[in-house]
This record gives sequence, structure tokens and C-alpha cells, in this order.
Amino acid sequence: MLACTALLAIVFVAGARELDAQTVRYGVLDDSVSAQLRAAWTDDSTQSERAYCIQRARIASRPALGGGSDSIFRVLAVRPAVTTGQDPNHVQFECAPGTPELHTHTPATCLTDDAGSCRADGPLAYSCQPSRSDYEELIARGDQYGIIQCDRRAFRFYYPSEYAAAPQRSRSTGSAP
Repeated sequence: MLACTALLAIVFVAGARELDAQTVRYGVLDDSVSAQLRAAWTDDSTQSERAYCIQRARIASRPALGGGSDSIFRVLAVRPAVTTGQDPNHVQFECAPGTPELHTHTPATCLTDDAGSCRADGPLAYSCQPSRSDYEELIARGDQYGIIQCDRRAFRFYYPSEYAAAPQRSRSTGSAP
């Protein structure tokens, strides 16, 4: 068995399922992966977000009492992604289909996408919350999970079931269908 450190195991309990069963998901990074990502981290408030593609992962699932299943997402290797654009608030990149993605959020609050508007700390620094576009990209790609690095030692796994798009409003009445 690989020696893994659960530096951050985010547990998400999905809404009640059949027979009140709940699904629990754990995200774990292998020691070598967390060391690689920690080494690349910087506290520079003007840095751009970085992106990685998951190279190897294992998913173990087991039935839970009362139905449903619990899953452990174990990331064994990542590689830097080729980016097509990046700034302190965004990173554009693409991993191969079926390859989950990992990206960083910076330790700064930026008023615009210009690094000159960024200041260390502030209300948006070290954000571990996936953005709406993070979730929408995850769902559009069909990935089982995504990961955000939001501090040297903080990683957040996020899953499609966490996001429910708002109902579409009718243009003529301004109300939900």
C-alpha cells in the first residue's frame, strides 16, 4: 500500500438518497504529489494561477449501510498543464478528456485580472471555494472530481454533485419556468 498522507480529506455528504443513504467522498493526495505542489507554491501576491492534469489516480468505492457508496479519490501523480492564458484570477488550460484537473487559487485579493491590482491577504486570498466556472467546467468535462490548491498545504477536492445550477428564468416574465 502506498504511504499516503491525508493532508486534506474533504468529506462531502450529498443530499439524502434512497432509504436516506448518503454518499461520502474523500480526497487524498499521495505524499509525493503534495510535496511537488508545496514546492511550487509561492506567497507572491502577484502570481498567476497554475494548472495541473492528474496523471494517475485510484478510486476505491464501497457500499455504505442503507445504500449508496463511499468513495476515496487518491491522486498518485500530477503534471503541469499547458496553459493558454493565466492571470491572478484565472488560468485557461485543457487536460485530456477523462483526466481530472487541479488548479491553484492565489494568496491575494485582486480587483482586476492585472497583477498590479493584487494585494496580499484580503477577503479573496487563499480561497478554497470552487467558482461557478470551476463547477461548470467540471460538469461540462464529465470529470468525477476537481482539486484546488489554496495554500501551501491546503487542497480542496470538489465534485459535480455539489453544484446545482440555478433554474433558468423566462425572458418574458422574469420568473422561473
